Formats: sequence, C-alpha cells, structure tokens
Amino acid sequence: MGCEKDKENFYGFCNDCFSKIIFINETFKDRIHIGKYEGPLKEAITRYKYEGRKYYAVNFASLIEDRVKKENIEFDIIIPVPLHWKKEFIRGFNQSALIGTYLSKKTKKRMYQNVMVKLKNTVSQTELSEKERKENVKDTFGIKNKDIIKDKIVLLIDDVYTTGATTEECRKLLLKNGAKRVIITTIAKS
Repeated sequence: MGCEKDKENFYGFCNDCFSKIIFINETFKDRIHIGKYEGPLKEAITRYKYEGRKYYAVNFASLIEDRVKKENIEFDIIIPVPLHWKKEFIRGFNQSALIGTYLSKKTKKRMYQNVMVKLKNTVSQTELSEKERKENVKDTFGIKNKDIIKDKIVLLIDDVYTTGATTEECRKLLLKNGAKRVIITTIAKS
C-alpha cells in the first residue's frame, strides 16, 4: 500500500514501508489515531481516497481492529463520518464508511452509515486554516434516528484527523442526541 513495489506483508505494506510508519500508541480523551499522516501511511490514504484503491479499506480496518483489541476498547456501534451525497457521488464511495464496513465484519459490531448525515456540501477542508475548518463544518451534520445511538458507545470512524474540526463536530452532535460516549478513531493524525 505504501510503495506498491514489494510484496505486501504487514497490513498491506511491505517490510520497508511498514518500518517507516510512525505509530501513535496512545489513546487520549477518547481519540485513537493509528499513525502519523506522513510517509507510506499518507501515500496509502491518498491512493485509497483519490485513486479509488477501495481494497485498502480491508487493511485499514485490520489496523483499527488490532488497536481496539490491544487497548480493550469497548464500543456498541460504528458510525462513519458522512460525506455529502454530491461528494460521495463524485468520489464513488465514502472512505470512512468503507473502512467501517470491514471493521463491522471483523468486530461483529453493527455499523450505521445513515444515522448521521451531512446536510451541506461544504468546501474541502484541505486548504483551510483551523478557524476556517471549524466554521466550515459548523452545523453541517444532522441525525436521522436518535434511537439507534441512545445510550450507546459509538466508535466514530474517519480517515485523517487534522485539526479535529470535522470529528469533534460529529462527536458533539452524537453526544447531544443521546450517545453515551463517542470514541474518535482515525487511520492517521496530522
């Protein structure tokens, strides 16, 4: 997944690429990040999202599954960060939902893709400052069925955590609508 040149051995990465991943081995305030958003991990996420390498989702889900098991993280349901339908249509898939689908199969925990929806088609966060990111996602998400999340521990899945504007907005909304606890889980952190 990193260089794509060598035989894949570790979660889809060759030995050399896997050794270059800087893993984040701490859980802080209900946030789990697998590694730093650089090197082979960044390259793999970029290929996954923008070059349609959907099959990478299986390996990303395995990384999360092993981390959750290692730290004995208990959760009831999985909810991916939603994309606006136009963005999902253009990309062809929701990268967080696809990871969540495989993680659901591996952990035997149910994933709900349409409980939280993105109501506004916002501009891409990639070129925005931290303040602009927070403003860009404010009040852009909605909840369709509160009963599903009521009193549940939610594993909220996203691909990359940069400033946290998106995932923190989602967490706030889930808690406001009855979730007991929300654990933000991403493949990489900037």
